[in-house]
Amino acid sequence: MRRHLAAALVALLPAAALPAAGQPPGGAAPTYADRPLSEIPNATAIDRRFWAPGLDEGYVPQGITVAPDGAVLVSGYRSTDPKVGGGPARIWAIDPRNGSIRGSFDLPEGFAHAGGIAMGADGRLWVADTRLLGRFDLARALAEGDTAAAERTWPLGAPLRGSFLSHHGGRLWLGAWNPNGEGQMSALREDALEAADALDGRHVEVTFPIPSRAQGAAFDPAGAMWITRSSSRIGELLKLDPADGRVLATYPTAVGIEDIGFDADGHLWSVSEAGSRRWLAWTTFYPLLFRIDPARLR
Repeated sequence: MRRHLAAALVALLPAAALPAAGQPPGGAAPTYADRPLSEIPNATAIDRRFWAPGLDEGYVPQGITVAPDGAVLVSGYRSTDPKVGGGPARIWAIDPRNGSIRGSFDLPEGFAHAGGIAMGADGRLWVADTRLLGRFDLARALAEGDTAAAERTWPLGAPLRGSFLSHHGGRLWLGAWNPNGEGQMSALREDALEAADALDGRHVEVTFPIPSRAQGAAFDPAGAMWITRSSSRIGELLKLDPADGRVLATYPTAVGIEDIGFDADGHLWSVSEAGSRRWLAWTTFYPLLFRIDPARLR
């Protein structure tokens, strides 16, 4: 009797409240591989999983942010060659309930990696490339569904590098990826950018080192900074003190994890590039967009 009662109670819970590890991912599965998804650490903290967009076309997922209407925005560049780390770049708007694509648009030339995306305070979308920062009218770009023209762009000079991007407290936080040592986080006031034609160290308000191989950043509702670290062999989520970058906690997760973004409920969205066409030879196969409940991380 108790077993049947427990099963009935579980059936009444919403699907999003249950770990997603035992459920098939939503969205369109890639046709180029029939490998099973790899097991990953902290899988029980994941409550939604969808196939990343653009996989069959050769896109490598990179940036993540959450739009004001709740759509999960994913950026990616097209390359199937392990030696080519850039190509035409695109942004998709994904329905967070079922993984369906609500719309998409291509980024203009100059954005060949699109490693970081973030929503600004006014609802406009910021996109960071290695040496370029751009601002886009998101609603217009999605409505037109073509190649979007940037409202403005800013070249990035040393020490700035647009490997990934976040927005918090009226600042844009640019992260610099470094595979061989510490990276760097740099914060620039959003309202100070209008007067600048290009951006460099003179525009940095806050800066501190971050661990090597950092791939994404976002701020949780309490104001703590989270970053990801990954490669073909590791995947980690790190919680940092936003004042100085001090690591407060580290959690293992999917190999190939890229950018991250928090939704209105405080859940963390991310995506892995492991198993995209470019990285199909990796041991890990997990080319998914997924949502994490930070309270379940261990």
